[in-house]
Amino acid sequence: MVTRAVLSHGMILSAIFLPPTAVALIEGEWELAAMTGGASALCIGAGLAGRRLPPPHDLRAIEAVCTLVILFLFAAILPVPAFQVLGLGVLDALFESVSGITSTGLSVAGDVYDWPVAGHLLRGWLLWCGGFAIAVAGSALILGPGNVAQAMGEAGIEERDILSSTRDQARALLRVYAAISVLAVLALWPLMPSFWEALMIALSAVSTGGFSPRPDSLASYPVAAQVVTMVACLATSVSLLFYVYARRYGLGPAWEKTNTGAVLGATLGGALVVVGLLLLDRETNPMVLLQTALNFISGMTTAGFSVAPVIEYRPLVALVLAGMFVGGGIGSTAGGIKIDRAVLLAKSVRLTLIRLRSPARAVIHLTERGREIEEERIAAIAAILSLYVACAFVFWLIFIASGIDPLYASFEIISAQSTAGLSVGISEPSLAPHLKLALIAAMLLGRLEFVALIAALSPYTWIRKRS
Repeated sequence: MVTRAVLSHGMILSAIFLPPTAVALIEGEWELAAMTGGASALCIGAGLAGRRLPPPHDLRAIEAVCTLVILFLFAAILPVPAFQVLGLGVLDALFESVSGITSTGLSVAGDVYDWPVAGHLLRGWLLWCGGFAIAVAGSALILGPGNVAQAMGEAGIEERDILSSTRDQARALLRVYAAISVLAVLALWPLMPSFWEALMIALSAVSTGGFSPRPDSLASYPVAAQVVTMVACLATSVSLLFYVYARRYGLGPAWEKTNTGAVLGATLGGALVVVGLLLLDRETNPMVLLQTALNFISGMTTAGFSVAPVIEYRPLVALVLAGMFVGGGIGSTAGGIKIDRAVLLAKSVRLTLIRLRSPARAVIHLTERGREIEEERIAAIAAILSLYVACAFVFWLIFIASGIDPLYASFEIISAQSTAGLSVGISEPSLAPHLKLALIAAMLLGRLEFVALIAALSPYTWIRKRS
């Protein structure tokens, strides 16, 4: 059943490689075009083979999760030969590919400015697809309406019940995502040295990915371009359903029904706190204040761009760490544990304290937007948080044992697990192979929200499936 589901959606995967292939052909980059075109042909072949099989129906939730994970892993592996053509070794090529499809933005490629435009588009398009089509709305695009699609959708979108079907929801979100992308390109084009750089930064921004054609990220671009880029990151760090609701029901209901207020409040409030700390430290240079605020916004939205070195101001490091850990909202392209979950966890703590002070017969429930929250949802959030912390601790021990500074190690690991992409300089071509593998695992676990990847790779899952 899982095999049929994977094969029947090869056409979706082929879309990842078609634009880079077309640009590579235009540029005359024949070897790169052969690699991306070959990957696209494999996906199309799988899709055609899948059409000869009866369509999968009534997949169990675990089968749906396995389908999503397998498609995601294929999307991470297939671009590797193309990155090798661009001059990377196998491990570095895998790192770039995983970083792209997970919309993380960490890179070990070094200076890539001289890559052909098709190479930059491959990275940017991977981010764009990973930020939306697979990571956010993959379930709806793959399986369409039904309980199974809803089960897979739990990883990315939870406000799905208002729309007639998950497929309709995916189409609505795709229109929003494409519109924001076009607006970002148009806004950045006059501010950038070239159209192709504006396009690459826009694709990275709306996917909250953070890949940049330049080795200094956004630092060498004009300040106006840096600000516009962060606005684009903010636009997709809230639930994309906000824009669907706003168009259908108005701004008020859209604000009330989504996480927009929480995301914008936390992001802009955190930026003000960082600026306030700098002012208390007698830093009055407007440019330094702006750069620090933009770096925090980049971390909180898990975009991964930087306009100045992050590590220069230690309080900023701590706040950016916290921001990357929390991340954006459910239904957005951002990573992290999601601010919706962080808010519910805080409410759970508050509810526990209230119950301690209340009479034994008092009935007090945890609510969200006036609705009672099921205990299963709290348990799922606790599981994700526990796995996040446990995995981060294991990776941190690996980095510490390899001689990496504890603070730097924490920053890089949280950045990878939250698919943020901000770096303090650890992710570079000379990084030890086992540490590159650790970051690859962290990026995959973070984007697939731990439970999905662990369940799909568990032998028990497949043993039970056969029995």
